[in-house]
Parts: sequence; structure tokens; C-alpha cells
Amino acid sequence: PIPPSQRATRILDQRLPSTGAPLQAQMPVKARPCWCLSCGFTLIEILIVIVILGITTVLASANLFQTDEEKLQQESEKLLAVLQIARDEAAFGGRVIAVTITGKEIQFLERDFADPSRWNASAIEALKPRTLSAAFDAQLRVGSASAESKDNHITFLPIGVAAPFEFALRGPVGSRKISGDAIGNLRLVKA
Repeated sequence: PIPPSQRATRILDQRLPSTGAPLQAQMPVKARPCWCLSCGFTLIEILIVIVILGITTVLASANLFQTDEEKLQQESEKLLAVLQIARDEAAFGGRVIAVTITGKEIQFLERDFADPSRWNASAIEALKPRTLSAAFDAQLRVGSASAESKDNHITFLPIGVAAPFEFALRGPVGSRKISGDAIGNLRLVKA
């Protein structure tokens, strides 16, 4: 018997009787698919992908987390919007609305039509009590009253504001001031 390795060599060395060409030349050669020629990624390609992912992550995380300054500005703008809603509800609804601060909570009250000396919690959905974040401190000064006065409250009348006020919101990096005048104009300024 002939070993298998020699048998394959003898078959290839044989010549076809009709052409005289070697047997291996007559056999069709299968072309290898292109993807087999580069069956993987080069180090450069992998590094480029890692750099692109790194840049994307840095850009996404920079926009994902707010700075203390942005949080303070956003909270101030929310408070300004709520005070504008209270002012507009008073003017267009013909009611008297008061805004008070007790600790970290801001409450909205409506004067009772039946008993003008009585105040009720506001029934308006946008004027529900709000709690400030622990990072912020609020101070309210109405008219010439001091900031420590116990009865500080902003009163929105159907014709405007009863007394000018300053509402200061302080955070770890600064403060914002919302001021209102007697005719109901509200302004937000960086203090």
C-alpha cells in the first residue's frame, strides 16, 4: 500500500491522456471570498473606534450633568413662571392670591370670598405648594419689611401687586432675585 501523502502526489503528477497537461491544472480552483482575506480588524481601526466612542461619551456627559449655576438659573426661572401664573390668575380670575414662604416651602393662598379675613390653599393646579431643593435658600422682602418678618407674603390683587417685593433665591454658587413692582411687572436678575 501507498501512504496517503504519496498517493496524492502521484495523482497530481499523472497526466491526462488526451491533453498531456498535469491533472492539477485541469481542476477548477475555488476563489476565496473577500472577507476571508481580512478576517478581523486592524489595531488602527479599533483605536479609531475607541477614540470616537470616547469623544462621544465626553460630549454626552458634559450635557448630562447640570452645574450648580445652571440649577440655580433653572429653579429661578421656574419660580418666576409660577409667580407670573399667580399674578395672571389674580388679574384674570378676579381673585386675591398670596404667596408665602415657610422654611423651604412656597405656598399659594386664595382669599375666601365669603370671609375676606380668611385664606384658603389655592385650588389652581399650577399653584400647588412647592418645596425648594435643600441646596437653595429663599428670602422674601415685601415693601419696606425686613427679610426676617414673619408675615412676609406677596399679594397679587386683581389690579396688580399690593406692595413691591424682592424674592431672593440663594444657591451654593450665587443668587438670583425676582422683583415685582406695584403694577405687577416681574423681573429676574442675577444678584
